[in-house]
Formats: sequence, structure tokens, C-alpha cells
Amino acid sequence: MNLNLKKMFSFKNLLLNFVALFIISLSGFSQSYNYEKATEAYKAEDYDLALDFYTREISDNPKNNDAYYYRATIYYYKDNNSKALADINIALKNYSKKDKKSLASCHSLKASIYESIDENENAIEEYNLAIKLTPDYHPYYISRAQLFFEKKQYDKAEADYRTLLKMDEADVQALASLARNFMTTNNDAEAEKILNKVIKLNSEYESGYYYRAILYHKQKKYDEAIADAFYLCSLKESDKENRNFFIDYASKNIKLALSKVNAKISLYPEKDDWYFIRAQLYEKSKDYFAAIADYNKMLDIADASYRASILTYRADCYKNEGLYDQAIADYTEVINSDSTYYYYYTSRGEVKKLKGDYAAAIADFSKAIQIKPDYAWLYHGRARIKDQYLNDVDGALKDYSEAISISSTYYYIYLSRGRFYKEKIKDEKKAKEDFLMVLKLDTVVDYSANYRQYALFYLNRNKEAVDWQNKILEEYPNQYNYYAASSFYSLMNMPKETIDNLRLAFEDGFRNFIRISNDEDFNNVKNNPDFIALIKEWKTKYELTKSKNPIETKVDEVQKYQTATIPMKARGSGTYEVSCKVNDLKLNFIFDTGASDISISQTEALFMLKNDYLTEADIKGKEKYIDANGDISVGTKILLKKVEIGGLVLKNVSASVVNNKNAPLLFGQSALSKYGKIIIDNKKNEITISIPESK
Repeated sequence: MNLNLKKMFSFKNLLLNFVALFIISLSGFSQSYNYEKATEAYKAEDYDLALDFYTREISDNPKNNDAYYYRATIYYYKDNNSKALADINIALKNYSKKDKKSLASCHSLKASIYESIDENENAIEEYNLAIKLTPDYHPYYISRAQLFFEKKQYDKAEADYRTLLKMDEADVQALASLARNFMTTNNDAEAEKILNKVIKLNSEYESGYYYRAILYHKQKKYDEAIADAFYLCSLKESDKENRNFFIDYASKNIKLALSKVNAKISLYPEKDDWYFIRAQLYEKSKDYFAAIADYNKMLDIADASYRASILTYRADCYKNEGLYDQAIADYTEVINSDSTYYYYYTSRGEVKKLKGDYAAAIADFSKAIQIKPDYAWLYHGRARIKDQYLNDVDGALKDYSEAISISSTYYYIYLSRGRFYKEKIKDEKKAKEDFLMVLKLDTVVDYSANYRQYALFYLNRNKEAVDWQNKILEEYPNQYNYYAASSFYSLMNMPKETIDNLRLAFEDGFRNFIRISNDEDFNNVKNNPDFIALIKEWKTKYELTKSKNPIETKVDEVQKYQTATIPMKARGSGTYEVSCKVNDLKLNFIFDTGASDISISQTEALFMLKNDYLTEADIKGKEKYIDANGDISVGTKILLKKVEIGGLVLKNVSASVVNNKNAPLLFGQSALSKYGKIIIDNKKNEITISIPESK
């Protein structure tokens, strides 16, 4: 049960954002040009540029303590703790003793640096100093209490939460944290009472539902836990952490979880997040065809930027149903859109291996190794194909040994090489050394990757091997472990146990018949009539299921892209000027990496309206507009029927008219990324945009 404080964002990003909100001079130091530019870059999240200007400022004005403080925050963010500590110590030394707020901020940052280097006692002392200087400041108590909690000093953590509640009895963060404290010390009744209060005080406070769901799950109140996890997910359904939390808890009652998600889909039939969650639930219950249908729906309604991810999920479902050609087609499209990610090649390579196309599988693994040459698992995957299917003895041994040289802790590689030494090279001594390494490294039962029982068998410790295999199935009875148990018992020449476990694997969703036919572990039973009958029975069931759920990859599903490389002019702070046409009117727009919307000035909008580049039908109403600095203003929402950039045409682009006559035409990066992929080349001063033809 993980009861660490729930964090929606990384602490370092949170700190930077916090500082950016309050980036006024802490000590009142007069602002120079360098300091102003540093501040501007910091607020725009251009931390490299900010670092440069803060360094210039310190060179010109070595007594500007604020510059040391802000530069320390950037060094801390970049994991340069040595320089961060040096800067914050200078600031602490030079700030006036009367400037308690600035000194407290420095002590707090110093505490965070100490936490990064695992000096928690020093971190606590820094929080003590910060609290002494500003005893009414809430965040320092929360941070110190978290350290106490992690050090299992629960009484001290509780004292800090109690102090906060004396300041504000409705402080939901302090209450939720106090409840977590009680949960950890098994005072569940008090924890539940507090969490109920938290939710009544603030029905949208996420941590209240998060901790109460954990508490209900601990008490085996699974339906209540699912309800809380679902509500948490509903508060922010696109949040990956919330989503995965709900999906994990849903396994205790998939039908209940599905009914809740179905209700959401009925209310929001065009919201892709809920289809994704439902697809994940279907995958959990091994209903891969239903999951595929939901991924198909997502391809119709989700932004093009998500297409590769959706295709990857769908390909996994095709693979699990044995629809290898469809899976390969999906992975191939993903690779065509992004050929730089090793995972896509290994995923396709695994499917090609399952299909029996070993040469093509080797080619994909080799491409993945070319992209990520320091990843041991890739060499192991290629070695297994060479070893098991191509009888490439020299190539397999070279890859196994290369994998171990990269990572000496991957026990499954030792097992594979040990078997290779024993069966292919007949070197018992080296085989034994590798099997003993497996026993040294593989000491905990896992959800799927368990190898200790095999090593014990090869070391002739059969009773221990069977005991470990039983332990695996007691803790994790799933298709992966049933299949492993079946092959294990075949090696031990125990046909009844082999067949029984293979049947359980089939019942839990195992469908890889090619793997069975090529798995040498089954040599002892491959002629057994009951073994042959079992495989025939499930092949027939599988073919019947496929015939009832015919799914084929359509040619028009394969997404084609148009790409253009456009000259740009850098304007600083993450903005660039680029030429374009809007409804055939030539304009320049500002591409802003820090903005989230598309906007146009009043002047340009009025000109377009008067000259028939816009019509009254294109005016859609009002919306809130957020610029790169986080400022919000109310603008008029309009529809741009055609935006042409470097010969690429976007249709029906939503934009906002900003109440500023001099505002430029602005494209925010997150807005433009909805239409395709963006690559910025600062050296060549170019932007490359790839847009699906469907957009």
C-alpha cells in the first residue's frame, strides 16, 4: 500500500512555477536590464536563457541576493545541486536579518537541495529555521511533516499537521495528510472519520478520495474503493495517475467499473478519455475485441497527436488475439510517423517473432539496438530469436554476453545464457555459474517474470523448484505464470501438471499457439494425445471467436502525413515569427512555445471581416484566452476556415480575438500540436510541421 503524499506534478516543477508566480524582488533590489530579462525568461519557462541572464546580473551586481536565489532554483531544477547549494549559501549570508521572508525562502530551498542528496536531517533543520522565521507559513510545515513521515517519525508528522489545523481547522491538505498518518499506524477508524470530513469540506479535493479509496481497499470494501477511485478519475479523467489508479482498483469488480464508465460515455459520447479508460478495462477482462472497438472510436474523435499511442494500444490487442498482420500494420504506421523510438521496433519485432517471421524480427531488434545501443533487454530479445529459432550459436552467445556486460543484474539473461551453455554449447560449468546468479538475483515472486524455479530445476533442486512454482501461482495466478508453470512441468516430465496449467493459461486468455509449437520446453509432451487434444480444442474456440468478431485493417485507416519545413525568425523567450495565410490573407504569425491557444488581434479580425476574409457565420461567441504569461482575458471565439503554413493547409481552425489592437497572430505550441508534429531547429532557424492529411 503506497501512502506517499499524492503529487500531481513533480516537486521541482511545482517549485519553479511557485517562484514564477512571485518573481518580484524579494529584497527590493533595483532591477537592471539583465535582471529584468532573466525574470522575463524565467516566467516564460526558458530556464537556460534565465540562467544566462542571472549569471550576467551576478557578474555585474554581485550583491544582488535575489539573483543568487533564483539561479539556485534553476540549478536545483537541473539537478546541479552543488551549484544550487553554493548560490543559496551566498544568498543566506548576505540577506538582511530583518528580511525574514527572503531568509525563510532560502532555508526552504536549501532543505529541498538537501532532500535531493539524501541528507534529510539537514533538510529538517532547514525547515526548522524557515518555520522559526515565518511561523504562520503553511507550506514549510507540510514539507517538514512529509520528511518526518518518510522517516517514520509519525508523532512528529502528526504534531505538524495539528499545528496547521490550529491555524485553520478546515485545512483539507493537513487533514488528509493526518488521515494518511493514521492509516499508516493502523488507526483506520480515525483515518476514515477524517477523510469523510475532508470530502464534506471540499468535494473536489483529490487526495481525500485517493486516501479513502486506499483505506476501503485495505478493508476489502472493494465496491466503495472503486466508487472513490472513479470519482477521483472523474475530477480529472485525463490525469494518467488518476486513470491508472481507477483501472487498477477496477479489477475487483470489472462489471461495476464498466457500468460507471458506460454512464460517462452516454453523457459525453465524443470525449475520448472515457473510451480509453473503458478499453483498458476491457483489456483487463481479456475482452480484446471490445477494446479494439473503443480504440477505433478514439481514432475517429481524438486529436491526431494521439494517433500513434492509440495505434500502439490497438496493436497490443491485435497481438493478444493472435491477429498478427493487423498488429504489424499498426506498428508499421506508428514507425512511419516516428522512426526514432526503439520501443515501436521491438514491439513489431515481437509480433513478427510470434508470426514466425524470424529474419524480419531480427531486423527490427537490430534497428532498435541501433537507436538505443545501451539497453540490455534488446540484445537479450535478439539473442533469444537467434538461439531458439535460427540456431545461430555464435550470434546468440555474443548477444547474451553483450546484454550481461551492459546490465549484470537482469537475472533472466543469466537463465537464458545458462540454458544456452547447457543445451547448445554443453558447458556445464559456465551453465551452473549462470544458474547460481539467477538464484542470487531472483528472490521475489513477481506478476509475470519469474525464473528462479527454472534455475533450481537445472541445478537438480527439484523440490525447491516445485515449491517456488507453487508460491508463484498462489500469489499471481494469471496466464503468464500458468504458461510458465506448464513449460516448467514439461521440463520435469510431469504431463498431467503440464496440461492442467496450459488449460488454465488458455482460460485466462493465452492465445499464442505459434509459441507453443516452437517452445522446446514442451518436447516431453508434444506427442501426448491429451496435450494435442487440448491445443486443438482451444485453437477451434479461438477460430470461432475470430469469425464472430471479424476485424481487418482498412487501407483508409493508415494515416498519411504532409510535411513542410518553414523558415522562422527567433524573437526570444521561446517565440518565433513565421509567414502564413489565413483565409488566403497573407499574415505573419508568432509561434509561441509557451502559449496554449491560437489568437488574432482586433485590428486584423476587423480588417478580415470588412474585406470578406471572415463572415458573421465565423463568429462563434466568447471564451477565456490564456497567453504565454498566464494572463487571462475574454475574447471572441472565431472559426478560421483555412490556415496555410508552408503549403500545408489546416481547415476549420478555432481561434480567439484578443481585446488588444496591437496583438500579433499567435499560434501556441500546444494548440498547433493538435494538428500534427512540431520540430524546432534553433540552429537552422526552421520549424518542421507534419500534419495528417485528415486534418
